[in-house]
Amino acid sequence: MSRIYDSVLGNLESPWVSLDVKFWGDLIKDAPRRRIHADQDIFWPGKESTAVYIVAGGRFCVRMIHESGFQKHVYIACPGAMIGETDCILGCDHSMTATAIMESEVYCIPRMELMRQFQTNQTLASHLLRYGSRKNRMLIYQVSMLSFNKSSQRIASLLICLCENYGMETEEGIYLNLRFTCAEMASIANTSRVTANNTMLLLMEKGIVEKKHGKYLVKDLIRLHEIELGEMIEQ
Repeated sequence: MSRIYDSVLGNLESPWVSLDVKFWGDLIKDAPRRRIHADQDIFWPGKESTAVYIVAGGRFCVRMIHESGFQKHVYIACPGAMIGETDCILGCDHSMTATAIMESEVYCIPRMELMRQFQTNQTLASHLLRYGSRKNRMLIYQVSMLSFNKSSQRIASLLICLCENYGMETEEGIYLNLRFTCAEMASIANTSRVTANNTMLLLMEKGIVEKKHGKYLVKDLIRLHEIELGEMIEQ
């Protein structure tokens, strides 16, 4: 499956959203920074949207939570990612929840300042449009995956994205320098935790991935690409 890359925004379809924080230039120049503790929500559905946040350090999970308790992880906001901008620009209450995965810091930009700079700073306006388009591209890809791909394909695709975002080349393969659980993988792939766990176990059994010290090593990236394209994992 071909991927669309941007020299600044990276893989436009990856749910791990990151970019150089300097991309935001004057917007963060005098913006205050807030420390957010692990597992702390920075916004949630129904909360008034008065500001946007740019991740200065750490990571946030941005997710939808149904009244039944079911969750869908939409994306992971890494350093440089802006979060909460859609509802803020529209003047709506927040529609999703953003939770710090680890100790994190954000720049906080009030809505009035965001709109002022959007109207007076042509470079920033262009960057906001590009960033919004990058997120739209990601959401289109997610809809496509959920509509047409099997769970094994979706999990393979996410592992490939992790290789691109957090992979470290070693003699044994690509070491994913990021801890994640099967529950997190299941939520992003929109499948059950049992299915995600069984798929990861099968990938390990076939020698495609290996778990080392709580993290994963991708040993056969070519095979992952084949699974992503629809080839079966041999039982």
